Amino acid sequence: MSISLGNKIELIKLEQVIRNDANKQVYISKVYDILDDGVLQIAMPIYDGKIVPLPVNEKFSANFYTEKGLLQCNIIITSRYKSGNLFFMDIALLSELRKVQRRAYYRYNCLLDAKIRTVSEHEYATGKPDMKDDVPVEVLWNPVKILDISGGGARITSKVFMERNTIVKISFVLMILDDVAIFDLYANILASTPIKNRPEFFEQRMEFMKIGQDERDKIIRFIFESERMARAKKIGLK
Repeated sequence: MSISLGNKIELIKLEQVIRNDANKQVYISKVYDILDDGVLQIAMPIYDGKIVPLPVNEKFSANFYTEKGLLQCNIIITSRYKSGNLFFMDIALLSELRKVQRRAYYRYNCLLDAKIRTVSEHEYATGKPDMKDDVPVEVLWNPVKILDISGGGARITSKVFMERNTIVKISFVLMILDDVAIFDLYANILASTPIKNRPEFFEQRMEFMKIGQDERDKIIRFIFESERMARAKKIGLK
């Protein structure tokens, strides 16, 4: 099995997937244990600050974020229980894991200012920040540099190490001709490695999550216009 402990999971009710509902509810969890016969122990998801006891025998479409990429299959919840102070569910896989092929996007080399902060599973699921009133917002953000960007993700440098599968928000601005486009996107950290000869910095690759088509199109347009202007400058047209 390609699934490992700690892998993040997105669960969507199978009936919503089949009906192609426009507003699918996504539940976030992670793998705690791999049991016998392919059964997985996962955390009971949290939504809107509350633990959600998803129904036993309910079927879901599951996306697993693994070292081999994004894997998908259908699952069924077989049991729910509490162990210590934690709430768990056991799930059984109903189909073979298959790799989800996402469109490859052209990466544009750049050097852009940005800032990031980690977000909780609750915020990622609900879109509602769970910040404490006594903590200034500025403290939660860390400045970073974007080294390349595409419609699917980005590569950055940061002074903060982040574990693989950490969910973050990244905020940045793109100039698209005379327009200013402001982005505030969720992203999943795919890798975080120290930079050679600069151990205080880390290079991180991330995949944008929950990005709208309009936002993706703006990033692609920024890349297209930047490449076009660079070519024009090279041949002396601008």
